[in-house]
Amino acid sequence: MTEQVDALSVSHSATSTPVSLTDNDNAAKNQHSQRTGKLNPEKISARSFKVEYEGDVVDSIPKKWVDNDIFLSHLLNGYSLFIPDGEKINCICVKPYVDKITSKELKMRARGLLAQEATHGIAHTKFLHMLEKQGYNTQIFLSIYQFIAYKMMLPVFPLMARLAFVTAIERINELLGEITLKSKMLDNSPLPAAKLYKWHFAEEIEHKCVVFDVYHHISNDNKWLLAFGTICCYVVYMSLIFFSTLNFMVQDGSILNPRNWLRGFRFMFTKEKAFWVITGGCIALIRRDFHPSQRKNLHLAEAVLQSKVID
Repeated sequence: MTEQVDALSVSHSATSTPVSLTDNDNAAKNQHSQRTGKLNPEKISARSFKVEYEGDVVDSIPKKWVDNDIFLSHLLNGYSLFIPDGEKINCICVKPYVDKITSKELKMRARGLLAQEATHGIAHTKFLHMLEKQGYNTQIFLSIYQFIAYKMMLPVFPLMARLAFVTAIERINELLGEITLKSKMLDNSPLPAAKLYKWHFAEEIEHKCVVFDVYHHISNDNKWLLAFGTICCYVVYMSLIFFSTLNFMVQDGSILNPRNWLRGFRFMFTKEKAFWVITGGCIALIRRDFHPSQRKNLHLAEAVLQSKVID
């Protein structure tokens, strides 16, 4: 089924007309978007996340912090496990190409993306420290993950293949953000934790087109390499989601409760349908007529920003 074009997004595919804005126009529009919560696809910039996970804030976040649901709590805890290094890897893979981008507008968006990714990594690192204060061990999983990422994958993947891989990462991040925000699972969660994920997922949806546009701009629309990167990313990402969630379920014993496995099944296949959404989204990514702006989900990010969740 063809995805609808998001009325709030700007398509930067090879057939689209480039957006022409002066620096002053871009600055004015970005300042306006920060005040009103409106998204500005022509200029991506980082927003400040100010929550500190210390003292009373730690005490206000129970272990079943996502809607009193232990599976969803560990799912998002697990997501935080691979975000700091994941965002660092995204920057490593995208940054070498920024100066090679000939479109001034796309270059500005790419730099804004790098800034957003860096702030995500910093914020999730703080959240991981909070989880450690709650008694969870994060270092064993992180050591294995970092070895695979930095010692096995990055040295083997050519630069362009890395960019294709990150293009797929951004697609899955967008879709996971859509699933989370659309389900409203964070609405009944402690504000200090909910803020982190709402802000992060809103920005993932906001910049969903950037790496895709950079890849096609640099690679001359190499769909075969993108297909390879997408398949590799899909296997790695889904494995990370599973094992990072399992890491927390083992530590608190919730792995022994059949109801948590049933909730995981419902999340993946019947209620939130994450498996179908993510799998279908990755298949769509390698279609020749696809662009991320075709998926209508920017309103979810706008709703978060209009609520001033990180103010």
